[in-house]
Amino acid sequence: MNKLRTTTLLVLFIVSADLSAQTSTAKWQSKPIVIDGDGSEWGMLPRFFNSESNLKYEFRNDTQNLYFILKAGDRATQMQLFMAGFSIRFKLKTTTASKAEITFKPNKFSELPPMNTQEVRTDKLVDKSVTRPEFIPKDTVLLDGFLVTNGMISSENKDNICFARSKSNKDLVAYEIQIPLQELFGKNYLFEKISTIQIQLQVVLNDLSQNEIHKMRGRTGGGLHGGGGGGRGMSGGMGEGRGMNGGGEMGGEMPGGMGQPGGEMNAEMPTEMRNSFSMERKSFNKDFLLSSGK
Repeated sequence: MNKLRTTTLLVLFIVSADLSAQTSTAKWQSKPIVIDGDGSEWGMLPRFFNSESNLKYEFRNDTQNLYFILKAGDRATQMQLFMAGFSIRFKLKTTTASKAEITFKPNKFSELPPMNTQEVRTDKLVDKSVTRPEFIPKDTVLLDGFLVTNGMISSENKDNICFARSKSNKDLVAYEIQIPLQELFGKNYLFEKISTIQIQLQVVLNDLSQNEIHKMRGRTGGGLHGGGGGGRGMSGGMGEGRGMNGGGEMGGEMPGGMGQPGGEMNAEMPTEMRNSFSMERKSFNKDFLLSSGK
């Protein structure tokens, strides 16, 4: 009897330890983050990296807001985010589970700035880090499942839920999002209570059709920069949660500072290697708790 009890306690301890290892805690944000797409307030790199989707991300919070940043790991992933669209979901793991979703719609090629005109090349000689404002489409997202704000909003919205995309050509694209905690927990939430509720983040990157990929190659002169193939191969074997995670995806999770993707694939690489970059649907889950500031 004692042996059975000891074995049961050991199993419970192992399961509990495994669940704890899979759950992260948001970093405490001592002052509000300015949602402008700049990303400098997050430091050099987002804290987490998903090797399968090649996306970096991080979440932070204070007593009023949840902050989230998502950044592409290479140029090809950046194009997939922009051209295929993606969604970010937050699921509260309570007795009556609730889910809220932010959907970024695909952008059309007609909205992209021209890549081979003399006018644009001249501008880049003046300032290579700035995309011409008249070529920047106004970003819009669809909100669903939130308690206060739902429907379509644009990046010009600065009330309640707000977001911004980086506009620099120099760095890989980053998306910043601010979500008031009342949008997830209601207006009368007690912070001490909600900081113990587990939240599941799910990011879904939509697939890009072969037709769209051909258009991309046409715009880039046939050299789609796949980038990061070697880096993802190495990073996939490192990190927490190796194997199938809660979202059913294969691949590791690790801090953003480790296992960074390798250099971009260039035109000198074999065609079959450049063409092997996957534009298929990718997703990952991450469970986390809000920081209590302690």
